[in-house]
Amino acid sequence: MTEKRKRLEEKKKQVSKKLPPLTEVVRGTFMPWYGVCKNPRCRCHTDKKALHGPYYRVIYSKGGKTHHAYVGLADRQRVRRQVNNYGKIWKGIEQLSALNLRLLRMKK
Repeated sequence: MTEKRKRLEEKKKQVSKKLPPLTEVVRGTFMPWYGVCKNPRCRCHTDKKALHGPYYRVIYSKGGKTHHAYVGLADRQRVRRQVNNYGKIWKGIEQLSALNLRLLRMKK
């Protein structure tokens, strides 16, 4: 194995070690949400600064439709981290793919 090939293989190991575990992933966008209540006399109906919230949701698409999942306050930090992990994993996949393509193009 050439020295360059060894360096690329080592780089692949480094990239894969930095990836979060696949069990800690949520695909979607973590969003705060503010809403209007059912009480017609509440200020939230006339004053946008008086909206209730923030409540948290994960917005995701599936089957060509947009869905959302409510996130309770107790789960907020964990779910935000899981959504961020999804982006880290995709970035790692792109890096690994680029390294594999470089290895593929090298002569043995």
